[in-house]
Amino acid sequence: MKTKGILHNDLAREVARLGHGDMLVITDRGFPFPRHENTICIDVSVGRDLPRFVDVVKVVLEELEIEKVIIADETKSVSPEIYSQLKDIVSQIKNKGNDIVEENIPHPEFKDLVLNGSLQGKEVKVFVKTGEFTPYANIILVSGVDF
Repeated sequence: MKTKGILHNDLAREVARLGHGDMLVITDRGFPFPRHENTICIDVSVGRDLPRFVDVVKVVLEELEIEKVIIADETKSVSPEIYSQLKDIVSQIKNKGNDIVEENIPHPEFKDLVLNGSLQGKEVKVFVKTGEFTPYANIILVSGVDF
Protein backbone atom coordinates (compact mmCIF):
# COMPACT_ATOMS: atom_id res chain seq x y z
CA MET A 1 0.00 0.00 0.00
CA LYS A 2 1.36 3.40 -0.99
CA THR A 3 1.45 5.72 2.03
CA LYS A 4 3.32 8.83 0.83
CA GLY A 5 3.14 11.31 -2.01
CA ILE A 6 0.21 11.31 -4.42
CA LEU A 7 -2.26 8.63 -3.30
CA HIS A 8 -4.91 9.32 -5.96
CA ASN A 9 -4.31 6.59 -8.57
CA ASP A 10 -5.18 8.61 -11.66
CA LEU A 11 -3.25 11.68 -10.54
CA ALA A 12 -0.17 9.64 -9.60
CA ARG A 13 -0.22 7.95 -13.02
CA GLU A 14 -0.56 11.22 -14.94
CA VAL A 15 2.22 12.97 -12.97
CA ALA A 16 4.50 10.02 -13.72
CA ARG A 17 3.77 10.42 -17.45
CA LEU A 18 4.68 14.13 -17.66
CA GLY A 19 7.74 15.15 -19.62
CA HIS A 20 9.79 18.33 -19.98
CA GLY A 21 7.54 21.29 -20.80
CA ASP A 22 4.27 19.47 -20.13
CA MET A 23 1.72 21.40 -18.07
CA LEU A 24 -0.38 20.27 -15.13
CA VAL A 25 -3.18 22.60 -14.01
CA ILE A 26 -4.60 22.68 -10.47
CA THR A 27 -7.78 24.70 -9.97
CA ASP A 28 -10.49 25.75 -7.58
CA ARG A 29 -13.93 24.15 -7.68
CA GLY A 30 -15.43 26.75 -10.02
CA PHE A 31 -13.02 26.42 -12.93
CA PRO A 32 -14.65 24.67 -15.91
CA PHE A 33 -13.28 21.41 -17.28
CA PRO A 34 -11.68 21.42 -20.74
CA ARG A 35 -14.24 19.89 -23.13
CA HIS A 36 -12.01 17.77 -25.31
CA GLU A 37 -9.94 14.61 -25.10
CA ASN A 38 -6.47 16.23 -25.30
CA THR A 39 -6.32 17.12 -21.60
CA ILE A 40 -6.84 14.46 -18.90
CA CYS A 41 -9.36 15.78 -16.33
CA ILE A 42 -9.22 14.61 -12.73
CA ASP A 43 -11.66 15.78 -10.05
CA VAL A 44 -10.21 15.18 -6.57
CA SER A 45 -12.91 17.14 -4.71
CA VAL A 46 -14.93 15.31 -2.08
CA GLY A 47 -16.64 18.26 -0.37
CA ARG A 48 -16.59 22.00 0.05
CA ASP A 49 -12.90 22.96 0.52
CA LEU A 50 -11.92 19.27 0.56
CA PRO A 51 -9.20 18.97 -0.45
CA ARG A 52 -7.84 22.49 -0.31
CA PHE A 53 -6.08 23.82 -3.40
CA VAL A 54 -2.79 24.52 -1.60
CA ASP A 55 -2.68 21.02 -0.12
CA VAL A 56 -3.00 19.47 -3.58
CA VAL A 57 -0.26 21.76 -4.93
CA LYS A 58 2.08 20.72 -2.08
CA VAL A 59 1.53 16.98 -2.62
CA VAL A 60 1.94 17.21 -6.40
CA LEU A 61 5.19 19.15 -5.94
CA GLU A 62 6.57 16.35 -3.77
CA GLU A 63 6.78 14.27 -6.95
CA LEU A 64 6.85 16.70 -9.89
CA GLU A 65 10.00 18.50 -11.01
CA ILE A 66 8.98 21.94 -12.29
CA GLU A 67 10.78 24.82 -13.96
CA LYS A 68 7.96 27.36 -14.15
CA VAL A 69 4.55 28.28 -12.75
CA ILE A 70 1.83 30.33 -14.41
CA ILE A 71 -0.55 32.25 -12.15
CA ALA A 72 -3.35 34.63 -13.10
CA ASP A 73 -2.88 38.29 -12.16
CA GLU A 74 -6.22 38.17 -10.36
CA THR A 75 -4.90 35.62 -7.87
CA LYS A 76 -2.64 38.33 -6.44
CA SER A 77 -5.37 40.98 -6.19
CA VAL A 78 -8.51 38.94 -5.36
CA SER A 79 -7.00 36.10 -3.30
CA PRO A 80 -3.75 37.45 -1.85
CA GLU A 81 -3.67 34.77 0.88
CA ILE A 82 -3.60 32.01 -1.74
CA TYR A 83 -0.98 33.90 -3.76
CA SER A 84 1.20 34.33 -0.66
CA GLN A 85 0.97 30.62 0.11
CA LEU A 86 1.93 29.76 -3.47
CA LYS A 87 4.91 32.12 -3.32
CA ASP A 88 6.07 30.48 -0.08
CA ILE A 89 5.77 26.98 -1.56
CA VAL A 90 7.43 27.79 -4.87
CA SER A 91 10.26 29.81 -3.27
CA GLN A 92 11.44 26.63 -1.53
CA ILE A 93 11.87 24.76 -4.83
CA LYS A 94 14.82 24.92 -7.20
CA ASN A 95 15.22 23.51 -10.69
CA LYS A 96 18.83 22.58 -11.39
CA GLY A 97 19.85 25.14 -8.76
CA ASN A 98 17.75 27.92 -10.29
CA ASP A 99 14.68 29.64 -8.91
CA ILE A 100 11.36 28.59 -10.41
CA VAL A 101 10.17 31.10 -13.02
CA GLU A 102 6.81 32.73 -12.26
CA GLU A 103 4.73 34.01 -15.16
CA ASN A 104 1.66 36.12 -14.45
CA ILE A 105 -1.07 36.55 -17.06
CA PRO A 106 -4.61 37.98 -17.04
CA HIS A 107 -7.28 35.48 -16.00
CA PRO A 108 -9.00 35.39 -19.42
CA GLU A 109 -5.66 34.42 -21.00
CA PHE A 110 -5.06 31.85 -18.23
CA LYS A 111 -8.52 30.37 -18.78
CA ASP A 112 -8.02 30.20 -22.55
CA LEU A 113 -4.65 28.47 -22.09
CA VAL A 114 -6.18 25.88 -19.76
CA LEU A 115 -9.32 25.22 -21.81
CA ASN A 116 -7.89 25.48 -25.33
CA GLY A 117 -4.11 25.31 -25.06
CA SER A 118 -3.76 21.66 -26.00
CA LEU A 119 -5.90 22.31 -29.08
CA GLN A 120 -3.39 24.98 -30.11
CA GLY A 121 -0.26 22.87 -29.77
CA LYS A 122 0.54 23.74 -26.15
CA GLU A 123 1.28 20.85 -23.79
CA VAL A 124 -1.61 21.20 -21.32
CA LYS A 125 -1.71 17.52 -20.35
CA VAL A 126 -3.52 17.27 -16.99
CA PHE A 127 -6.29 19.28 -15.33
CA VAL A 128 -6.98 18.75 -11.61
CA LYS A 129 -10.05 20.25 -9.93
CA THR A 130 -9.94 20.57 -6.13
CA GLY A 131 -12.71 21.28 -3.61
CA GLU A 132 -11.38 24.83 -3.05
CA PHE A 133 -14.04 27.56 -2.86
CA THR A 134 -11.61 30.51 -2.96
CA PRO A 135 -11.74 32.47 -6.23
CA TYR A 136 -8.71 32.41 -8.55
CA ALA A 137 -7.04 29.57 -6.65
CA ASN A 138 -5.47 28.23 -9.84
CA ILE A 139 -1.95 27.43 -11.02
CA ILE A 140 -0.23 25.86 -14.01
CA LEU A 141 2.85 23.81 -13.16
CA VAL A 142 5.29 23.47 -16.06
CA SER A 143 7.30 20.27 -15.81
CA GLY A 144 11.08 20.50 -15.81
CA VAL A 145 13.96 18.04 -15.68
CA ASP A 146 16.52 17.62 -12.91
CA PHE A 147 19.52 17.08 -15.17
